[in-house]
Amino acid sequence: MIIINKDVQIKKTGDKTSQKVLVAGDKIMMVEFYFDKGGIGVLHKHDDHEQIGYVTKGSFEITVGNETKVAKQGDCYYAAKNVWHGVVALEDDSILVDAFTPLREDFLTTSDK
Repeated sequence: MIIINKDVQIKKTGDKTSQKVLVAGDKIMMVEFYFDKGGIGVLHKHDDHEQIGYVTKGSFEITVGNETKVAKQGDCYYAAKNVWHGVVALEDDSILVDAFTPLREDFLTTSDK
């Protein structure tokens, strides 16, 4: 399967946030998240999912567990199951690409697999 980014539908998820489910397999998925400055990925944890994130554009204040750092293009993070994590965008047009395993069924309810 080959995915062309411009062909994937973007979904508005908040006032300053939106997302694209880029690709999903049986046990893993990749999602692109878009943020305007001040956009928040609310502090949360997953009981069933591991998450890896990569900053592709802009900058974020990222919290994973008890650690908070500013991450810029090229930086990444890992949030294990049951570990609190969240982000705040520090610039307009900031983008994160996250991979989840197992895949997030809740993200697929309005997106094609």
